[in-house]
Amino acid sequence: MNVLEALCLGALQGITEFLPISSSGHLVLVQHLLGFQESQLFFDIAVHVGTLMAVFLVFRRDVALMLRGCLRAIGQATSSPPTSISPVLESGVRMALMILVGSIPTAFIGLLLRDVFDRFFASPTIVALGLWTTGLLLVWSHWAKPQREYLENPGVFDALLIGLVQGAAITPGLSRSGVTITTGMLLGLGPELAFRFSFLLSIPAILGALASEAFHGGGNYPEWHVVAAGFFSAFFVGWSTLRLLRSLVAKGKLFYFAPYCFLVGALALAIALF
Repeated sequence: MNVLEALCLGALQGITEFLPISSSGHLVLVQHLLGFQESQLFFDIAVHVGTLMAVFLVFRRDVALMLRGCLRAIGQATSSPPTSISPVLESGVRMALMILVGSIPTAFIGLLLRDVFDRFFASPTIVALGLWTTGLLLVWSHWAKPQREYLENPGVFDALLIGLVQGAAITPGLSRSGVTITTGMLLGLGPELAFRFSFLLSIPAILGALASEAFHGGGNYPEWHVVAAGFFSAFFVGWSTLRLLRSLVAKGKLFYFAPYCFLVGALALAIALF
């Protein structure tokens, strides 16, 4: 892989990581077309970290609120006598707890089925099935009966189920943002809350994937400047795309991406067969 290819793959990651069209599925297909015979998992993790930095930038206030709330809650609980915290900080603590709950099924899937999912990254057929599943879910979420009143906060069941589908989205072709946002809305979360919860939940998942890759190793390790090019390309393009996605979710236009998922899924199947 050269720098130009890394820049293109990083930009591709920045766009597809946030739009509901599966970043991993596109990376598998492009790497297959470029003729990479070995796994590029380390490079894939690097560009995922680039988009993670974009998430931190866009959701910096949410992250700060969760950290402040948790630290204040610990301090207040250990004081004598214990005192309460403000409603604003309490909302940050509640969100942090639900992020923790949602991360549990994601972690179990990632740890127990890592070897299975690693093999999926070499299969355009799996990519096709994942993209078609994503497209069907986007259509379903659009035509499902809308909630009369949105939930103010995700509950434990909501967090567990969204965390479960996030874990399943390790499968290339199954869009993490697409399945988590649509699942949240189907459970009764408002579009903005489903959007925020989806990407806040992605933070521990991506950090866990990075730690797992560092521990297990494997795959091909490009030169550092190639990895850096992919990282910064993914960061800047991802930041712009994330802001666009927020607007699309608010306007209820996620299902617009379903035909694209079906089309690219068909292309992936053609690549696998021919």
